Amino acid sequence: MLGAAFASASETEALNSFSMGYYYLYEGELEMAKSQFKLALYHETDPPATLFAMLSTVCEWLGESDEAKEYTRRGLAEDPENEELLEIDSMMLLSEGKYEEAIESLKKLSEIRPYDVGLMFSLAEAYETTENEDGLIDVYSRMVKTNPQMVDAHLSLGYIFTKRGMYDDAEVEYEAVLEIEPENEKAVFYLTYIYLSTGRTDAALDLFRKLDSKELLNDEMLEDYAVNLFIEGQDPIPVLDRIENPDLLSEETVAIIRLSEGDLEGAKEIFETIVAESPGSITPYIGLIRIAERKNNVDMERKWRFVLAGNYFKYRIFDKALLQAERVKVLDPEFLENRYLLGDIFYALRRTKDAIEEFMYFTRHSEEKGDALLKLGMLYDEAGDHDKAIEQFSEAVKLFPENDKLYYYLGLEYRIVEDYKNAAWAFRKAIELRDDDPEYYFNLGVSCERMGKIEEAIRYLDRSVTLDDTNPISLNYLGYILADEGIRLEEAKDYIEKALSAEPDNSAYLDSMGWVYFKLAEYAKAKEYLVAATSDIDTTNKENYLIYEHLGDVYYVLGLFFEAKEAWQKALSIKHTEGVAKKLRDLEEGTIR
Repeated sequence: MLGAAFASASETEALNSFSMGYYYLYEGELEMAKSQFKLALYHETDPPATLFAMLSTVCEWLGESDEAKEYTRRGLAEDPENEELLEIDSMMLLSEGKYEEAIESLKKLSEIRPYDVGLMFSLAEAYETTENEDGLIDVYSRMVKTNPQMVDAHLSLGYIFTKRGMYDDAEVEYEAVLEIEPENEKAVFYLTYIYLSTGRTDAALDLFRKLDSKELLNDEMLEDYAVNLFIEGQDPIPVLDRIENPDLLSEETVAIIRLSEGDLEGAKEIFETIVAESPGSITPYIGLIRIAERKNNVDMERKWRFVLAGNYFKYRIFDKALLQAERVKVLDPEFLENRYLLGDIFYALRRTKDAIEEFMYFTRHSEEKGDALLKLGMLYDEAGDHDKAIEQFSEAVKLFPENDKLYYYLGLEYRIVEDYKNAAWAFRKAIELRDDDPEYYFNLGVSCERMGKIEEAIRYLDRSVTLDDTNPISLNYLGYILADEGIRLEEAKDYIEKALSAEPDNSAYLDSMGWVYFKLAEYAKAKEYLVAATSDIDTTNKENYLIYEHLGDVYYVLGLFFEAKEAWQKALSIKHTEGVAKKLRDLEEGTIR
């Protein structure tokens, strides 16, 4: 290492002094070591960062912090990415409490040593002190990626996510902890409250029981436990009886007690007050539904079950949302808002047929169609009934003629059924309403190309790529058409190179590049790309016959007639086209006997 550090040094004195400095350092004579390193610095015309690092370290050991900082500063001026100096600098700044400055050095150092866990802990300390939660999320995420068994890092991440209301992310971290340590009390505790916050009372109850078995429930937690028992239809009173200070019970719990004692009006009044103040809650709706059932008040039951279904849907608890909404449907089949909500629930559950039934009922009976037509169009598309999808989107554009997205969706359906004339009309209407969306121009260009209007297609595809030069699909499509037309070939190659940089193994993009090289008469290159394109080809996609046709064309011009025949035969096995069949006949009649 010494030789590498001083490979360019011509001064023998510098090398000698540096060597002596190491000798004294080894002997523990720090003052002498410092003196020799300073001599080396004096003699060296282009001092390496290593020398500054040694001087800084020795000065720090001698308690000469100011001098140590000066050598560190000078060294980093010479080499801002020097690992030793960055580490010295960050540790000194941390010891001085200069956390913001330390973070900069630690971040640079972590780029050099991305898997250094000790370094991650130092960064976490700095972020924690400066209350930089984004930084903490980043560093803790790297910790658990480096070592998934780091329980404390998972817990810290989970805590930050919980505090931010990012419950899905927090849940992932706490569940990861429980996989490592099934009895981890912190994970169980926080996960319980995530389940409560997201309305999953049944899951929360399981964890409450686990905490209760360890005698970890205080009065507040016992109250939460009891409320969840109430929500799930179980008796909460035995748990409430264990609370040491009942005077501090919440209004929600007081209402539950009144309901259990038969005071329906008193409980109803409290529950209604809570609903007005906290409409996103679950418990008061459960209470009001129970009161409605006892009073045999169907209108009241219908009202509160519908709202509860909406809350469960908002929390993405679709099974419970469905249970409530279906009960409302039994109570009042003509309640349109509930039929719409049922459509949304079925849509979320991927029950396409049921969702269509609900939205169709809504559109047949409601003057205000809302988004139901749009959703029906989407559902029919997913079901593969594109003619019905066209019907729904067509109705939608009549009601909302200024909505560009509706024309876009309609155009996509026309494209799927290969009605390119109407597809082009729909995409043009979308562009009239909004002329800066690259997707609109791309799909208009594709529709024109399918109609054989190549010049128009190129014009629209050019516009699409101008608006967004990062979309590999658009880049490849334009590049391929230019290649197929034999025009702007270098430009076409650039477009396809960009597409391949995003998806290097995409067969369609590899085929396009091969075709560009074919048009450029660079047949060896063309062969290389086309062979690669066939390596992972989806032969169930009939349009992929073209890749083998292109490969056969390349083999043919290279004089590899047997290989050309095999490639064209493969193309015909995927999709029979007269063009390929004719090439094969001509080859067999004229060349291969």
